[in-house]
Amino acid sequence: MISRALRHCIINQTSRSYTTSTTKQRSSTTRMSGVKYNNNNVNRGPRPNYFLGLQIDNQAIIDQLKQIQNHIGGRVPDAKKSIIAIEKLHLTLFVMTLDDVPTQLALIKTLLPQAKTLMNETFDNVIPSSSIVGIGSFNDRVIWAGLKEDDKSKLTVFYGKLLKLFQDNNIQVEDRWSPHITLAKGQKDGAMLRATKESERFKDQDFGIQQFNSLQLMRIGSTNKQTGYYDIIDSINF
Repeated sequence: MISRALRHCIINQTSRSYTTSTTKQRSSTTRMSGVKYNNNNVNRGPRPNYFLGLQIDNQAIIDQLKQIQNHIGGRVPDAKKSIIAIEKLHLTLFVMTLDDVPTQLALIKTLLPQAKTLMNETFDNVIPSSSIVGIGSFNDRVIWAGLKEDDKSKLTVFYGKLLKLFQDNNIQVEDRWSPHITLAKGQKDGAMLRATKESERFKDQDFGIQQFNSLQLMRIGSTNKQTGYYDIIDSINF
């Protein structure tokens, strides 16, 4: 009969052998696949690189939103780095991921006149506009100015038509419609949490009416050196 001590020794050796073997297998798999077991290194694929937007250019609205940014930055200095440049205020319709940029940009430029037709159909040939109302936030990471609920409906209809037009032409677009004007965007940390709380006092403020005069095609992350706005690749007036 095997003694209790010997049996315990055999079990421990077997366990260590299994653990070592499993570790080697995982290491081998990692080397072969080139993928590390780390959530921070997950391959998320190509990132969006272009977008369609409507510029906020009503100076009275810009001045009021700048005052709110200044208030937030003054009360929460650590959040200043997350405040968006006032020159870049816009309403995003959707972002796109273009892999063959020259070819797809050329295609998109041909779609803009059709986009204008869709806009005219939706708004009965009247230049679209919206009341900019209220300050809100997404997940304590994004602080934004919103649109009046009644004004969102026609924009939502136009968005749906525009989305279909681009999808029908095999443009990879992100189907996530939540109309807003970003004022600050940062990491979900203590500073942004305090900034979000500070912005709540403006949740019902009415900033005025913005008329959307053109649809703009822009590159994400770009900055025009003269205007401080994005580099406008192409646009079409409504």
